[in-house]
Amino acid sequence: MKPLTPRQAQVLTFMQQEVIENGYPPTVREIGEAIGVSSPSTVHSHLMHLEEKGYIQRDPSKPRAIKILIGGFKYDN
Repeated sequence: MKPLTPRQAQVLTFMQQEVIENGYPPTVREIGEAIGVSSPSTVHSHLMHLEEKGYIQRDPSKPRAIKILIGGFKYDN
């Protein structure tokens, strides 16, 4: 897998924590709030790069349909 930028790592870590704590991934809005970004398009950009690098898989037609492909588990909505 390709290395992550610090912000991408922050997004991925937050998503992993949310899945562990709640059983499902966060929404784009929740990710933005957690990392201090108000623009949904910026969050979508981070998610797109995480997907391109092979860290997640997602279904853009569903708000929480994200598979995390690392960290010892997969979440599949």
